[in-house]
Amino acid sequence: MIPHGRPALDIHGVAERAGVSPTTWRRRHHAAFTAAVKPLPGSLRPALYDAAQVDAFLSGKPLPALPTRAHPDDLLTDAEAGAVAGVSASTIRADAVNGLMPRGEERHGRRWWTRADAEARAARPTQYKGRTPGARDKTPRKRLPDHRIAEVATELERAEAGHRSPVTAEELAKLYKVSTRTAERIMSKARAERSKSAR
Repeated sequence: MIPHGRPALDIHGVAERAGVSPTTWRRRHHAAFTAAVKPLPGSLRPALYDAAQVDAFLSGKPLPALPTRAHPDDLLTDAEAGAVAGVSASTIRADAVNGLMPRGEERHGRRWWTRADAEARAARPTQYKGRTPGARDKTPRKRLPDHRIAEVATELERAEAGHRSPVTAEELAKLYKVSTRTAERIMSKARAERSKSAR
C-alpha cells in the first residue's frame, strides 16, 4: 500500500536520493538501510519505501511513522484491493480489464487501485455464484438470468421496426458500464434469444 500523500521510492529512487548509483547503494548501504527501513506493506517486486522515511534515514533522524488511518486515496495492490473487496487479486485485474471497475494507476512497473475503488467493488453484488470449493455435486451450475439480454433483445426489435436507431456496442457499454467486448457478447446473446423465440 502507498499511503495517501506519502510518495514512494523504489531502490533506484532511494539511491538517487542518496546521490549514488544503484550499484554503489546496494554494495555499501543497502544492508543497513533495509535493517532500519521496512518496505511499504504489499510492495513486492519492486519493494517500495516511504520517501519521508528514506529522507529521515539518510539525514540520521528518527523515522516518521506511516499513517495508521485508512484513506480513500490510499493506493492498493491487486491483492490488497481484493482483500478489501472480498475477491481474489485475479478478479480485481479481470474486472479492471472488463470495465467493471477503474483500470487503476500505473506506478513503479505495476498497477494500483485506490481504496475507494476497492470499497466500491465490495459494495457491488455478485452476479453469479460459482460452485462451493470441494463440492461433490458435478451437475451444471444454474445461472441467474441476465436481465440485460432481454432488455437488449427488446431494443433490437424496436430498431428493426424503425422505432429507434440501431443498437450499438458502444451504447450498451456506456449504459451497462461494461467493456465494448462484453457489450458485443450481450448483443450476440440477445440476437440468439430473439431468433429462438421467433421459431
